[in-house]
Amino acid sequence: MDRKKLWLIGVILGLMVIYLLVNVLEKEMSLIEVTPDESTISPLLAEELPEDPTRWRFDDAHAFFVEYRLERDRVRGQELEMLNDIISNPQAGVETRREAELQILNLVELMEKELIVENMLKAQGYPDAIYFGGKDGVTVMIHTAQLNEEEFFRISDMVSAVAGVSREKVQVIQQD
Repeated sequence: MDRKKLWLIGVILGLMVIYLLVNVLEKEMSLIEVTPDESTISPLLAEELPEDPTRWRFDDAHAFFVEYRLERDRVRGQELEMLNDIISNPQAGVETRREAELQILNLVELMEKELIVENMLKAQGYPDAIYFGGKDGVTVMIHTAQLNEEEFFRISDMVSAVAGVSREKVQVIQQD
């Protein structure tokens, strides 16, 4: 009996030591910050992009698509952080919090549309695509050399169905 008690106490102490080690390691790991190597990313980053996507010019189309997604993710992260700060602020009014929650839901809906449209276009064989949702319509930029009329209408129909806008409010831009 005494041997069983000692064995049980040993097992319990061993588990406690393992638990403490895991917690210490977890806390240490949470302090590690991963930062991207700027020498890798900086050649892809442009200064500032004009608001009108038709005026964007890049030497390499792939760099354009990478740059845009990086910028979009950075801005989205800032937006979501600000909205979450408003929601968690105890001094913010109920209506202000509700509006911030609605804006988050709208962002999530836009992100879902972007993901669906961009991946549907890639699945159709286009190397890359970007979806821009706006109040007055949507724009899709496709990495391709040439779109024929049939492809244009097929893309417009698909995008209008996903975006919930009429085909006339869909602008398709080709980027080679």
